[in-house]
Amino acid sequence: MIEYPNLKIIADDLGLYKSVNDGIIFLLREGKVDGASLMANGEAFDHALDVLGDLPDANIGVHLVLVEERSLSGINLPRDHRIFFIKYVLGMIELADIEQELKAQIDKIIQAGIRPGFINGHQHLHLLPGIMNICIKLAIERDIQYIRIVNEPVGLSGGKLFRKLQLLFLNFLSVAAKKKIRRAGLQCNDYFVGFVNAGSLNKNDIKESKKLAEEYPDKIIELGCHPGYKDEELKEKYGHWENYDWQKEKELLENHENFLL
Repeated sequence: MIEYPNLKIIADDLGLYKSVNDGIIFLLREGKVDGASLMANGEAFDHALDVLGDLPDANIGVHLVLVEERSLSGINLPRDHRIFFIKYVLGMIELADIEQELKAQIDKIIQAGIRPGFINGHQHLHLLPGIMNICIKLAIERDIQYIRIVNEPVGLSGGKLFRKLQLLFLNFLSVAAKKKIRRAGLQCNDYFVGFVNAGSLNKNDIKESKKLAEEYPDKIIELGCHPGYKDEELKEKYGHWENYDWQKEKELLENHENFLL
């Protein structure tokens, strides 16, 4: 089997829901993913801490969440990421409030006994310029060495046109973010796979990430994923996430070694 040491498979949304936690923990235990990002304000945060007890050496990062879930600092932010973006662009969201919330989330995870290995963001809102500056500042202060960017080849098969247009914007933001991260002495990935088909990854996404890892052995490739177990309450609560199929992604990642180039 061909191994790709520069390919990092990271499961997002640990702490979102118990069935998501169980799926991610299974993959971590089996060595099918390289790490997981934890939501400090997810409803199943405490459950995540419990199940992580058996994996003290797991690579756990911070999944910064500014929309959809409850605020830890008490600030009032839009729940919908599209409304958040519009208000942010119009200057209707205070960066001081954002910093207060992100600090609370990171510190909650650290105080729980976890030393975060990386930072990424829900809906990739951490890539917005002002928010990225805050992320870099907090990462330096708390000795977190890695921040995710999104640089996904737009030509990947599948995915809706609007999703690909969103990707173009995220790729654009990531160019500036990467320069800032590296200038600050921190690390980030060079390429990313997992935005276009978020929640419904397929074999082609696995193959594409491995292809990038093979073509660019000196670059860091990150595959973002959202595994879990099937749960009807989860599906109902997050039905607005369109095509999310946590169980399908878990099963795909269980056998990803079979998807060779």
